[in-house]
Amino acid sequence: MIAIVTDSTACLTQAEARSWNVSVVPHEYRLDGNLYTETYEGENGAYAAAIRRSRERASLQASEERFFHLFQNLRRQGMEVLCTVLSSRLSGAYSAAATAAQRVGGVAVVDSQLTAGGLYLLIARLRGEIDRRQLTLSEAAEECTSLRGRIGVAFSVENMEALRKSRRIGVVRQSVNAILNKRPVLLLEKGGIVSRGLARGWQERMERLCGEIPQGAERLVVQYYEKKKEAVQLAAELKQRMNVPQILLREIGPVLSIHIGEDALAVSWEK
Repeated sequence: MIAIVTDSTACLTQAEARSWNVSVVPHEYRLDGNLYTETYEGENGAYAAAIRRSRERASLQASEERFFHLFQNLRRQGMEVLCTVLSSRLSGAYSAAATAAQRVGGVAVVDSQLTAGGLYLLIARLRGEIDRRQLTLSEAAEECTSLRGRIGVAFSVENMEALRKSRRIGVVRQSVNAILNKRPVLLLEKGGIVSRGLARGWQERMERLCGEIPQGAERLVVQYYEKKKEAVQLAAELKQRMNVPQILLREIGPVLSIHIGEDALAVSWEK
């Protein structure tokens, strides 16, 4: 049997992780010297208010030792392990997992080139394909690599300050957006963040995010950081436009929120 390992940015609920035989390795974050552990969707408490109040914010990626002990435990239970975590261009978690896997054996590690709702969609589809087709570990790793190309993530933030501080994005032109009421629209492309321009006001922001989604998208995840009302509106608009029967609504967890900044909105899809 193949167990799947991912990280806490994948916005899985505890019930989903249990049902899909997915183990979640947590990241940690520090606010004004206090250390917190990111956990399952809906179980992180009032982190948004805590982040907003804090003066010093930092995230700590899941360590090699965390991956090693989890891999070791799963292998002792007789399971093979497929691990896919957030993009290697956004975090060192992939490198930590790959190094831990070399120490254990029987573990395949694939760079998802995704995070957040995109990683969630990858995990959900991967679990289904492994079980339906009874894939071997090597086949499952190949399937993971293939599936990631069908999944996209677009998001919009209030400003670029948090992203620039995180050093997870190159030089992106952003002029007087605060004066002009313009907000950056960004895309996750091959694991890295690229600019898709600026949007003026909420309506244009929503239009730009909707415009990134290809026709025929099967599943959608809308995420938010303190913008729940706008996220609900975006989900309703997408449901009407894309004729998708169900759109998941999830929060952006604390670790990603620290890096992308306040009042973010995101949408992920599977082609």
